[in-house]
Amino acid sequence: MSTNKPRNLLISPRWQAHELGAPMPDSVHAASACLPLWEHNVRYEEGDPEVVGRLQAAYPRFCLHPLVRQLCARVLGTGAHGLIFPSASSAARAVLHVRHRGGQVLRQIELPGTQAVAVETSAEDLPKLKEYWQHAGEIVSSRAAERLLAGQPAEITDSPLRSTLRKRVAEFGGCDADDVWLFPSGMAAIACVWRAIRRLDGIRPTLQFGFPYVDTLKIQQRFAPSAWKFLPMGNSQDLEQLRMIVQQEPVCAVFCETPTNPLLTTPDLAGLRKLADEYGFLLVVDDTLAAIINENPLRFADVVVTSLTKYFSGQGDVLAGSARLNPDGPRAAELRAALRAEFEEQLCDADVAVLEKNSRDVRERVTVINTNAEQLVERLRQHPAVERVHYPEAVSEMPTGGGKQPGRGGLLSIVLRDAPSRTPVVFDRLQVCKGPNLGTSFTLCCPYTLLAHYTELDEVERYGVSRWLLRISVGTEPLEVLWQRFSDALQP
Repeated sequence: MSTNKPRNLLISPRWQAHELGAPMPDSVHAASACLPLWEHNVRYEEGDPEVVGRLQAAYPRFCLHPLVRQLCARVLGTGAHGLIFPSASSAARAVLHVRHRGGQVLRQIELPGTQAVAVETSAEDLPKLKEYWQHAGEIVSSRAAERLLAGQPAEITDSPLRSTLRKRVAEFGGCDADDVWLFPSGMAAIACVWRAIRRLDGIRPTLQFGFPYVDTLKIQQRFAPSAWKFLPMGNSQDLEQLRMIVQQEPVCAVFCETPTNPLLTTPDLAGLRKLADEYGFLLVVDDTLAAIINENPLRFADVVVTSLTKYFSGQGDVLAGSARLNPDGPRAAELRAALRAEFEEQLCDADVAVLEKNSRDVRERVTVINTNAEQLVERLRQHPAVERVHYPEAVSEMPTGGGKQPGRGGLLSIVLRDAPSRTPVVFDRLQVCKGPNLGTSFTLCCPYTLLAHYTELDEVERYGVSRWLLRISVGTEPLEVLWQRFSDALQP
């Protein structure tokens, strides 16, 4: 990594072909890498070593950070296959998942100076272990790996900064700090809530309401007992279908997002709450895309999960997540007990410090993002090259996390006219940072469906998710600068 001053991605985004694989942000701990051309995204999904080998960073649940890879090689030995998990409990869960998927584990190794435990498998069974790493999100972070490689402890302590973080999440999240839990990723929060639910009911299926972020559904599908149902549209017809389902076969919990990723629809939370009260299931809401200061769904949910990696941090250089309990929920006491039984601190102190610093300006930052996104949506909807813009349609009556008039967040998705021929061209010449992740202070664009659903493109198109969809995470750049970048890319 260069010792020069980090590149300012607001002024000088990474979008050109020669920047393939460069980190975004310009940090050794970046959670995204530049995939500047449409063909790079396709080749990445196909495992092209020329593209994969150029990546200086990647989203840490999907690709091992170079420092984590070095740590694995040091602990397990060159040529061995395995991963390192942040605790003995998470390693044990990974082992059980490998066996549930028909694989075997060769050995486990405790790491001195940390709670972490390495799990070794054969090359054949490594993908099963990676499934757990990706879906459950119980990862060893790049900062933890950096410290361990340097012979320093990767401490996880009940520090004042950790307490400050819990209080900040509680302030925006509408609950008490005692009902906030912090995790090493947003998916780790979802996985812990899922385990707590399974602790309370290990038999009845869970149900996903609305088209979700990919790993939320994968947890329900792939983790034992693999009992799940799916209503992909998440509309009023699906709400009525849910009623018919629970009348015939009760479910233990319903998972949903508000708004959804990437179509930005908002489920009828009041309707879901009414059904939950009537039929006794738990309601779990992921509000990551509500962008912290906007709508707060806690009064409808039993528990709300959030990826703090996104808007709360805003810099794209640290992974974290949270779960917050609705203390007034009808089953709050038993759910709190189950969460406490399943929870353990896994977010290392080094990441806590970065997250606390990054999140100090969240209200001001997201306010700018809200305004930019709404203005950009208005202009894109009027542009002749754009066929459809997905964006939350209206602000609801939900309370906000900022105590002010809510915005609609900074994420939108577009589908172009003549999409098969036009989309790769427009994407290639769009002068904003291009790669996965969202919620950063700098604008990001990616061909979301390609990256999230490359092996199931036909299936997800049946749910209204175009394979040509471009997902845009709007940043804090001056609006006119942003619009010029999009206007130039959309020219015939």
